[in-house]
Amino acid sequence: MGERILVVDDEPTVLMFCTRALSRMGYEAQGASSGEEALALLKTGAFDVLVTDVAMPGMNGIELLRQAREILPELVVVVITGVGSIDLAIKALRGGAQDFLPKPFTPLELKSAVDRALAQVRMAQERARMRVLMPLFELAKQRLEHVDLYEFYDQVLTLALKETRADSAALFSLGDDDQTFTKEASIGRELSCGPECATLIRVARERQEAFVVDDQVAKELGIHEAFERTGVEAVLCAPLHAPGRYVGMLLLTKAQGQGAFRSADIEILTILSGQVAGLVENARLVAQLEEWNRELERRVEERTRALEEAQQRLLRSERLATVGQLGAGIAHELRNPLGVINNSVYFLRLRLGEEDPKITKHLDIIEHEVRSANKIITDLMNFVRVKEVEKEVLDPNVLVERVLNKIEVPENIAIKAQLDPSLPAAPFDAVKMEQILINLLNNAIQAMPQGGEVVISTSKREGWICFSIRDTGEGIRPEDLPHIFEPLFTTKAKGIGLGLSIVKLLVDAHHGEIEVSSQVGQGTEFIVKIPHEEKDLSRSVTVHAQGDAPSGDIAGSG
Repeated sequence: MGERILVVDDEPTVLMFCTRALSRMGYEAQGASSGEEALALLKTGAFDVLVTDVAMPGMNGIELLRQAREILPELVVVVITGVGSIDLAIKALRGGAQDFLPKPFTPLELKSAVDRALAQVRMAQERARMRVLMPLFELAKQRLEHVDLYEFYDQVLTLALKETRADSAALFSLGDDDQTFTKEASIGRELSCGPECATLIRVARERQEAFVVDDQVAKELGIHEAFERTGVEAVLCAPLHAPGRYVGMLLLTKAQGQGAFRSADIEILTILSGQVAGLVENARLVAQLEEWNRELERRVEERTRALEEAQQRLLRSERLATVGQLGAGIAHELRNPLGVINNSVYFLRLRLGEEDPKITKHLDIIEHEVRSANKIITDLMNFVRVKEVEKEVLDPNVLVERVLNKIEVPENIAIKAQLDPSLPAAPFDAVKMEQILINLLNNAIQAMPQGGEVVISTSKREGWICFSIRDTGEGIRPEDLPHIFEPLFTTKAKGIGLGLSIVKLLVDAHHGEIEVSSQVGQGTEFIVKIPHEEKDLSRSVTVHAQGDAPSGDIAGSG
């Protein structure tokens, strides 16, 4: 440790015991057998702690304490007391002694007393240093509060020049790669970021404390020519250390004839480097934090979207369960009366024939409505019965051609097929894919009651087989677009809102995706994307959907 301890006791055995014990503990201990001898030693050498017997012949410990304080005002004193000297020990404490040690005592007790005294020494030294440097701290604080970071750097460098009488100053920061460095600020002579500067930054990192580079050290470092070229006599460098990281260097120079840097200059630059290091690191961390914040915001947005999608899937599942319960409860009750109505229409046609056109018209209306009701029941039952989606490798264009042959197209609707002949075969469930396409085509047709055009096309993109159904119908309102695949959602007077829900279920069962874009008054386009390849083409995916192609029920899909 090297702290200097002066032990004073008129008993030789006690004096020897104390000095030897303290020396073995690593202290630099020296003994004196009287107060007078102790004062002489105090005048010739600096000691950190005085350990003195309070009851001694001649000059006692109290008088020694008083005179020692005149020589070294910051000296910390520990008094040794015997059985009969307690009163003197109390007087010594009142006179400024910091601690007392009663006899007899062990080496450990002696060490504890000295350690407590040294702790007070360090505190006193810190207070003295703060008294000297407080103006520097206050100025730095004012600059930090009222100006931006780079103006603060300039103020720190100006302060360093003033206090050290240097002629130039610079602040360098180290990059995140720990290799590149940047000159953040400089005052005085222009200091380049050349190889000489890189050498000083490296040495500062290695030494980890402020150091002076004079002519001799410059020769050792190989930068002497730069000193001669620039007229520099000495350089003072202080590394900037943030917790766990070397962040840069403060550098001061003195020109030829200005003299060397003092130890006080080293202390001043060490203080300033401690302040600046935190700011340099904070600036780096703020920039890094801003980048992390941007990345975090991006990830939060992604997770939020994923959560919203999961919530929508949960809501859709709950609605499907409701639909299933509803379908199971009412399908049988509705099928029977509808069957009776249909049979009655058949009977009436046989009995009445075509005699009365008005009756025939109304019978046609009844049959149409019965078919519509049966389709609604079929849609409901598709959510009750469980069927497997069984895939086989099929030609996508053949699927489209089958569908076009099955649907009924009004005379005022034109359907165009734009099929890519180069498409490869892909794994589909033919029945379910026909359901998907028929539903979407029916939606497109229903979206154009005044007539229009439907274009169905096939294509391949990035591993997907794509089916596009585009109409020129009414379009879907923007506020309705997010809800069109939700069960029971509909904007039409007829239908219960299951057609597109079934489409979504069947597309999901194929591990596919469905996209929709629409403009009110111009039309809607649905794009069904099915993976081109699958590892196991024979595997099945269970979904709650089956039956013949139920009709879509959102006009224009909207």
